[in-house]
Amino acid sequence: MIENKTKAPGAIAENESGGSPWLVLAVLSVGVILAALDLTVVVAILTAIMDDLNITVTEIDKGAWIVSAYLLAYTVTMPFMGRVSDVYGRRGVFLGALLVFVAGSLLGAIATTLPMMIAARAIQALGGGAMVPVSMAVVGDLFPPKKRGMALGIIGAADTAGWVIGPLYGSFMLKFISWHAVFWINVPLGLISAAIIFFALKPIKNLNKQKGTRRIDYLGFALLAASLTFLTLALGGGKETTALSGASLEDIDKNPLREFQIPLIIGAVLAMALFIFVELKVKYPLLNLRTFRHRAYSAANAVNLIIGGVLIVGLVGIALFVNTTDTSTTLVDISFHSALALAPMTLGMALGAIGGGWLSDRFGYRWVTVGGLLMAIGGFVLMYNWDIHWKPPADLLNLFPGAGLAGVGFGIVIAPVGSAVIDWAEHEDIGVAAALVLILRLVGMTIGIAAVTSWALNRYNELKPKNIKIAELTGDMLRLPLAQVVTEMFLAAAVIAAIGLIPALLLSRRKDADPSQHEISRIL
Repeated sequence: MIENKTKAPGAIAENESGGSPWLVLAVLSVGVILAALDLTVVVAILTAIMDDLNITVTEIDKGAWIVSAYLLAYTVTMPFMGRVSDVYGRRGVFLGALLVFVAGSLLGAIATTLPMMIAARAIQALGGGAMVPVSMAVVGDLFPPKKRGMALGIIGAADTAGWVIGPLYGSFMLKFISWHAVFWINVPLGLISAAIIFFALKPIKNLNKQKGTRRIDYLGFALLAASLTFLTLALGGGKETTALSGASLEDIDKNPLREFQIPLIIGAVLAMALFIFVELKVKYPLLNLRTFRHRAYSAANAVNLIIGGVLIVGLVGIALFVNTTDTSTTLVDISFHSALALAPMTLGMALGAIGGGWLSDRFGYRWVTVGGLLMAIGGFVLMYNWDIHWKPPADLLNLFPGAGLAGVGFGIVIAPVGSAVIDWAEHEDIGVAAALVLILRLVGMTIGIAAVTSWALNRYNELKPKNIKIAELTGDMLRLPLAQVVTEMFLAAAVIAAIGLIPALLLSRRKDADPSQHEISRIL
């Protein structure tokens, strides 16, 4: 209880916060799950959507925009809405984002044409892309540094659970109801969540609202959005989600804009260069680049980028390994075995995120992050030694230890890295710093999946039998070289994760924390 009525700037009294920051966190997590769920749920229902929208075989590439539109809008909107929440307060921005997400879901449920569906997905993502960073920023506002890790771990677990469950959830809806239900159910859930958040955050409606003349850097946002868009399109945006659907290596590597790849990459680099120039000149930048002078801040962002790339290699590699080596007679069985093989990694991530938050609150960021990376490396080494002649389902359990160990390791890293970024950001930049955590992870995944599929195809062409007629090639002649390539991918992922140990060793907790946090820590 706070007896002194004079509070430090930004401090939140117990009666103002509704008495339980953890209750606020629980409600925000619902929005996070909804946003993350819709990032991958479309993988399972895409074919059904295209059939109902009468998309012909010759227009199949256009259907990919149903996936790409969400990913693009989701990524681009994060930094802007993170900054908007810094300036105008978290509550109004989160509620607005949630209602935009509901509107996009409603439009998707009644969509009758491809352009209408693509627009619906983009609108959904404009709302969904704001909810995760704003939730993380609320954690930065409500929790002091030494109690922030657990809360961010819960947000990380909710985000992970959402996009991991997405394909399974979509398959369930498609089998027992229809693909429309995926969008319809978001409407009541979103509105109920909005009502709860309206009242839960009402006592602190001006949470972290900046005073004075703080403005939004629209030019900086436009340049950053252009750079992220060009990069995503150049590398075949949407592969992160389609790769989890059991697609072949050739299908994952496809990029309808491949012929424009070089110009798009050049455009991305130029836009980023201009963005950096502008951010260093304007009074109120979208992203305070000078914060990167803090070694721990730069190190945390570097680890986050690396983790994104390594994570997608693990997820895609597991799916490819099972789809390649599984000798089951039906596609249904193969798909089921693939889902089971992925479960230890994905569930491990969710559990590890919470455990990593608890550990980082007690032991700091550095050694928890190092420990998580070492576990992920160990998991990948076990996966590198997977027997490519395994027989399902009896040998399926042999795949679990490696995938589970890597998943828990990834999860453990999520909370301390996110905490370090938010900890070292200036208090008025917490929203955009939280967005940066998510953006870099997604960029890492985009670069990782593009690089690994390109390398894997070239490596496969080196290993597969030559000077043999296609008619003479047996299943094993085609399958086993690809299985070897996948295990080599796991080894490469272990090496990249090991590189992440270098910046991880530079992590530290900020000692000159915002003075208002001392007041908050007495409340929690």
